[in-house]
Amino acid sequence: MPSGLRQVPSNTIITGWDFSTGSVKCLAFDLSGKTLAEVRLGTDLWHGDPVEAGRNELNLLQLEGQARATTRAMAARLRELGRLNDWRAGGISATHHSAGRIDADHLPVRRAICWNDHTLAEYHKIGLKRLGGQKKVAELIGGPWAIRYSLSHLVKDEAKLSARDWKRTTRMLLHGPLAAGYLTGNFDVTSVSSAASTGILDFRRRKWRKEMLGALADPENRKLAWKQLPTVVDHFEPIGSLANHLALEAGIDSTRRPLIFPTSDDQQAGLVGGGAVDDGQMAIILGNSAVVNSSSKRVPESGNLDVMCLNWGPYLWMRCYNNGAQFIDRIVGADADWKQLEKQSREVPAGCDGVSVMPFTSPEPSLKVSEPCLSWSPREPKSPGVRCRASLEALAYLIALGVREHERAGQKIERITVSGGIARSDLMCEILASVLGRPLERLASDEGPALGAAVTALAAYETYLRRQLNNNEPFTVADAVQQLVRFRGAVQPNAAWQEVYRRELKQFERRLPRR
Repeated sequence: MPSGLRQVPSNTIITGWDFSTGSVKCLAFDLSGKTLAEVRLGTDLWHGDPVEAGRNELNLLQLEGQARATTRAMAARLRELGRLNDWRAGGISATHHSAGRIDADHLPVRRAICWNDHTLAEYHKIGLKRLGGQKKVAELIGGPWAIRYSLSHLVKDEAKLSARDWKRTTRMLLHGPLAAGYLTGNFDVTSVSSAASTGILDFRRRKWRKEMLGALADPENRKLAWKQLPTVVDHFEPIGSLANHLALEAGIDSTRRPLIFPTSDDQQAGLVGGGAVDDGQMAIILGNSAVVNSSSKRVPESGNLDVMCLNWGPYLWMRCYNNGAQFIDRIVGADADWKQLEKQSREVPAGCDGVSVMPFTSPEPSLKVSEPCLSWSPREPKSPGVRCRASLEALAYLIALGVREHERAGQKIERITVSGGIARSDLMCEILASVLGRPLERLASDEGPALGAAVTALAAYETYLRRQLNNNEPFTVADAVQQLVRFRGAVQPNAAWQEVYRRELKQFERRLPRR
């Protein structure tokens, strides 16, 4: 039985920030999980000057502006509702592995290198060789070091960053802890979830593993990097209240500043927002990237899934595909009329009469697809319905491969939830359920990471208040999920489509352009 709220006032509003490489969102939830207000802003990435293939970086001054602007706008929305004084806590989701450097004045030393920066592969390879390979890495931290983990950024910095910039750096921080710093003024801490996205955290001890800095060639750089790591903190302890200067700017009473709690990487937040916090529960997030996450009590038995620690203890298994909504937008257009497209696509038979597409607008390292490959077979169709349905099916096949990989690694899947922008499509969910041969639970909220950030903040806030009264009775993240996460029913597989999709999935695997 879930433990109920006892200390959090019934009128409390919890916010969840979702800082991504596509946009930033801040949503306000009441204690029933209802969205009361929201703020959305775009994110502009830097790709090099001239544009460098695969380079994706985020200006930290923009991140600071996003933190300030979303706070100011959210305060205005809640003031209009007469609820500003009910805003008591906030949580943060931000992209896994994206990380930047700041100096003593919290100014950028360089832009944050993003999780989907494809220039990192060569540096990861160099660092991995210095450490002795993935087997040695697993001995040190209990899991893998993948290309996009931010230890790869340090190896790249050794080749690209000046000695002066190495020395003037005070903190190397991930996307979430940086955002939390801009909100609270505290840049000295990180959560387990964010630390696990670096490749430097020992998953078993939940502490930094100094030996992983052997990926760097220069001993002096290793010393500097070690000093620049933040302290890993308990996710139930607040990072701090909203900064005084930010409260003043937003018109928030300085005595009622909301508490900000340790951050989630977006994979943890998506898992929580999908209600998948127990062993064997899986959350599929269909956003800009397509992600297959599951919660587990142990590390994978085999395979090459990404593995990270969850703030509250167990492990997160992840297969994150670079190709998600951006691939769909490339096929049907970013401003497509989805109502009309769905109608047209439903008139197309399952399997599109043999028409298929390779969905790789970006490389896909987990499938050994090293270069973009968007190709049609036998030829590119003109019909919008065929184009749309074929693209949704291709994405479903990608997800199916990720689910299979979880199972082969030892996961016994008990439940699958689905969320994200593409999950708004009834057709996409029915196709995916039919390809997987499993029912899918759809979230009432399409904003999984923002909701997940709010859920973890609620668990932390209730626990924090209890501890102030010397009450150590637990209120877990799973309890907070019961409080805030709502579902709108299951999507069942379409029996008439399943045999077609079994055949087409095999064809999809055979056509993968591996190099």
